Amino acid sequence: MSKLYAALAAMCLILISCGSANADKGPLSLVTYSKKAGVAYRVLVDAHHAYLANNDGVAIFDVHQPERPRKIGELPLGVTFGVCVENGLAYVSSGSRLTVWDVHYPANPCRLAECAVGNEIQNVWLDGPYAYVPGDRGVHILDVRDPGSMMPVARCGEGSARSVAVRDGIAYVAMPAAGVVVMDVSNPASPRQIATVSGTKGAWDLHLHESQLYVACHGAGIRILTLSDKETPRVIGGYRDNDGGEALSVWGDGHYLYVADNYGIEVLDVSDPANPRELAGYGGLSGAHDLFVDGSFIYVAEAKKGLIIFELKQNK
Repeated sequence: MSKLYAALAAMCLILISCGSANADKGPLSLVTYSKKAGVAYRVLVDAHHAYLANNDGVAIFDVHQPERPRKIGELPLGVTFGVCVENGLAYVSSGSRLTVWDVHYPANPCRLAECAVGNEIQNVWLDGPYAYVPGDRGVHILDVRDPGSMMPVARCGEGSARSVAVRDGIAYVAMPAAGVVVMDVSNPASPRQIATVSGTKGAWDLHLHESQLYVACHGAGIRILTLSDKETPRVIGGYRDNDGGEALSVWGDGHYLYVADNYGIEVLDVSDPANPRELAGYGGLSGAHDLFVDGSFIYVAEAKKGLIIFELKQNK
């Protein structure tokens, strides 16, 4: 009998040690996950519904109760890398097409229109009546004031663009080969490049918050830029951990910066942007491609587990 107890004890020790690689670090805890999201590349949450771009299109989940996400619908489009939802309409970048869906009733989406862009596109950003779509040949600008009849307006930039954010007539574009490229789009029909931000090569994803721009620079970690002069952003801080992860997605609110780095996620305290420090993390993931923060919950698009939901249990 003593041998049996010894064997059980040894087994428990093994299980504990195996789980430690994925153990919560700090106030970050795993809530749940759903493989029904497939191999997920992009995630956003709108009105308590999570939209995940994946190999089959877009999976739609009801996340009114984050601990019990329910898949309620899908947009069947094939491999899809980007989705943006505004005013009950989903704009989806799939292959070389931008499609628009009515998702006022997410369990019963209705396809409204599509527009051929001409090359593989990555994501979508909406700014008023225009959609900005980064892809293999810069950023395409489309007039979407009539979502049922979208019209190409212009294209700006050369080379691959992964992400874009627009504010006050200025577009900030993540272009891995060049870095963050700044463009004047005050006249969307005639965009022009203003500058390229030094020290941002590898730029993969970016997130705007007030006067700061957070940038995921793939293998180079993250950069924090000040937009005190919106046409000439400059780097004021950065962070790179030692786990070999590639920063693929960022989301920041001026106090915390959330990073999806392929192998896991990290939460940084960036209240002093010049000196970010790691506050929490979760490792052992296999393709954490994107994340979205809604309140205390962090929604992650991941390759194997699909949709993963974490919670940051800390008061600001």
